[in-house]
Amino acid sequence: MYKQPSLHLNLKKMKTLTITTLLIACFSLTSFSQNTTKEKQKPKETYQVGSAKVIVWENKRNDGSTWKNYKIEKQYQTKDGVWKTTSSFNASELLELKAAIDKAIKEEQIEAKNNGTNK
Repeated sequence: MYKQPSLHLNLKKMKTLTITTLLIACFSLTSFSQNTTKEKQKPKETYQVGSAKVIVWENKRNDGSTWKNYKIEKQYQTKDGVWKTTSSFNASELLELKAAIDKAIKEEQIEAKNNGTNK
C-alpha cells in the first residue's frame, strides 16, 4: 500500500531548497557584478633597484582628488625556480631598498612639481 510522505518533511525540503537556491543566486550575482564593474587596479609606477622594489599605487576619492600609497617588496626566486615576494631585507639589500626609495621620491616629486601639485 502506498504511504504518502509527511507534509512536514516536504515543506522542510522545499524550505531548504529555496534557501540554497537564493544563496547560490546571491553569490552568483555578487561575483558577476564584481567582475564586470571593476577592473583590476594596476600600480601607477614601480621603481626597482636590484631585487628591491617600491610600488606606487594611486587612489581616487569620490570627489576626484587622489592620494598615493607606497609598497616595498623584494622579489626572489626559490630553488624550484618559483618567483616570490617578501618585505624582509638583509643588510646589503637595505642599500638597494634605500636607492629604490630615493628614486621613487625623486621621480614622484618631479611629477608633482610638473603637475602643479604636492601630493
